[in-house]
Amino acid sequence: MVLTAFKWIRVFVAVLVLSLGASSAFGDTLHPLKPADRSSPRAALETFFASADSVGDFLIHDYVPSPSRVKYEHLIQLSGGVLQSLDLSDVAPAARPKTGRSVAMALYEILSKVPLPPSDEIPDADQIKKMPAADAQRWVIPDTEIALTRVQSGPHTGEFLFSSDTVARAGDFYEMISTQPYLRAASFKDIYKNIHISGGWMIPHRWIAAMPASFRETVADQSVWKWIGFVLILLLFTLLLFVAYRVSRLGGEGQRLLRASAQLVMPGYVLLAVPTAAYLVLVQLNFLGSAASRVEITVEAVMYLAGAWMAWRFASVIAETILASPRIATESVDAHLVRLGTRLFGAIAGATMVAIGADHVGVPVYGIVAGLGVGGLAVALAAQPTIENLIGGLNLFADKPVRVGDLCQYGQSLGTVEAIGIRSARIRSLDRTLTTIPNGTLAGMPIINFSRRDRILIQTIIGLPVKTTPAQLNIILTKFRALLSADPRVDAASSRARFVGIGASSLDIEVFAYVDTTHWDAFLGIREEILLRMMSIVEQEGMTLAFR
Repeated sequence: MVLTAFKWIRVFVAVLVLSLGASSAFGDTLHPLKPADRSSPRAALETFFASADSVGDFLIHDYVPSPSRVKYEHLIQLSGGVLQSLDLSDVAPAARPKTGRSVAMALYEILSKVPLPPSDEIPDADQIKKMPAADAQRWVIPDTEIALTRVQSGPHTGEFLFSSDTVARAGDFYEMISTQPYLRAASFKDIYKNIHISGGWMIPHRWIAAMPASFRETVADQSVWKWIGFVLILLLFTLLLFVAYRVSRLGGEGQRLLRASAQLVMPGYVLLAVPTAAYLVLVQLNFLGSAASRVEITVEAVMYLAGAWMAWRFASVIAETILASPRIATESVDAHLVRLGTRLFGAIAGATMVAIGADHVGVPVYGIVAGLGVGGLAVALAAQPTIENLIGGLNLFADKPVRVGDLCQYGQSLGTVEAIGIRSARIRSLDRTLTTIPNGTLAGMPIINFSRRDRILIQTIIGLPVKTTPAQLNIILTKFRALLSADPRVDAASSRARFVGIGASSLDIEVFAYVDTTHWDAFLGIREEILLRMMSIVEQEGMTLAFR
């Protein structure tokens, strides 16, 4: 027969308070400002039960009559005193809250069914001081394996807590005594199991009471209705994850900034959705026990991984925002180094988050880092060519001998630079073939950058017949010099036309002039025009050019 909502709540609270206060002989309710005393096994037990009494008082007078988020958070704060009585050092930090609360309920159930010695037979601080050093570190409840041990390090150094072994085996101890009779007054049996049926403050108790009995059955330490809710939450999370994935695919090859921004959607969604889903599962569905511990560890790991993912993706957004400036060529070494720098920063931030997260879920980070330090040397040796090319790329960035679009001579070859990456550069030669050169090799080559010229040189030898008279030669030289001086496209100060030699079949005139242009095609046109006009001058004097 299903209980009414009001009666169910009254019974639930009454049983909780009775169970938590079952050992009131150990002390009064803990004052909120009174320092916790765990200096001896007796004091530790008194503190343990007194903390639970304060939780029960808040439940019956404040929380159950009008549950709310604020009151729930205060309830969790009050339960901290109970958790501090447990040695959770062997539990992953992320799983300690839920594991601790589940263990605490199990221990209350156990201590309600096993005989405890009278208070004066439990060692106090004075008796502990008189014991041998070995005996003063551990006290075991008679006829059980439940132990209180003195902590040797950490914030609870010197205090007696329920041992880590007791915490690990609390569930087994509970199963062993679950059918035993109660030795203390309890009108509602198996509180440990019944607590596992309840939900959070957003799920009224009357809803749970109205469910079919099969929904309140326990499967894998959780009620069936909780598993149903868990599956529904997981399905909704997956559906929205697919939507986020589709949004993250926006932006084409030519829309780098949009694409980088869209790629923030996936880690952003995970950072927002996972805590929400975890809150619903752990608080509102009230997962407990090993399942809750796994959820807590998984959530912690996913959150730190998503944070690292976000840092990596955000670095790309910063890089593409900087490179949106038209002054930086997309495939230039500047662009690649901006991307490298921001990604390196993102990788360092991401690695830091992963390391912190690994520590929270119980992974031995320091041992892994030490192992990576040894293996890193081997990796560095194997990656020596890559590192050499990376340094070569940095040298190209620092010296800037060439940029994307520059015409240059590298070694014995000539071509136009199309891209300079972190590892290699791509140069299009005059025959239109594409050459990829490692940066380390290119940085070590002599490079002639034709695109950086402020002027282009005309230098040629014009041969006249050997029968040319000195008078004719002087006229031709004078007209050549006048031609160069009168042309505004030629630097008059450095231009010259000089008789430089007598050959076997010619009299040689050297023409030397700088054309004020940096464009090769324009230079070719100007040079062609000047040479044709020089040929006309020779013809006007009744001569022809000689073969040299």
